Amino acid sequence: MSKSLGNILDPLEIIKRFGIDPLRYYLIKEVSLGNDGNVSMENLKNCINNDLANNFGNLCQRVFTFLEKNCSKKIPKVPLSEKRDKEIIDKTINHLPNLVGLMEKQELNLYIKQVVDLSFEANKYFNDLQPWSLRKKDTKRMNQVLYTIINQIKNIAILLSPIIPESSEKIFKILNIKSVKLSDIKNDKILDFNKPINRISILFKKIEDK
Repeated sequence: MSKSLGNILDPLEIIKRFGIDPLRYYLIKEVSLGNDGNVSMENLKNCINNDLANNFGNLCQRVFTFLEKNCSKKIPKVPLSEKRDKEIIDKTINHLPNLVGLMEKQELNLYIKQVVDLSFEANKYFNDLQPWSLRKKDTKRMNQVLYTIINQIKNIAILLSPIIPESSEKIFKILNIKSVKLSDIKNDKILDFNKPINRISILFKKIEDK
């Protein structure tokens, strides 16, 4: 094994460059508890970029920025009437027992992969519904989409908080959420609809090739 060949990772160096959350996320996802795993800088880069920077982090950045520019930084509170809005939230709620079971069995890599799938689906929802197009022609529908996606971001952050606690806490602070528990996935009342969201910052640094 050789550091120059890229098959040895210095955890302190990685934490200094990218933070402890991405490293923890990568190791938990790629290495099954009690087993060996294939660890490399290339795999680390792909995992962090694909799952965190380009997926969940990018979704948060886009949604929060859109909210800031188009809704006076406030989360719209609207009743959901569209089937697709309800489906994305209900799927997460209905999936909770299975996710809790994976946690209890310490199958954390499977847990992460299923939560990341929810994030990819949230991205697809946001892209498909295009609130930027709705802004001029149907603000009610735009607000429903934003309300739904903010709720789903909150839910994903709760599910990822045992794995990436610092990053999840950043999201909670942006959304003015002071404390959370797992059951809050079923609860939108922890969202403050009257208070502007806080300043947005980059959640995950994308790893670039040197």
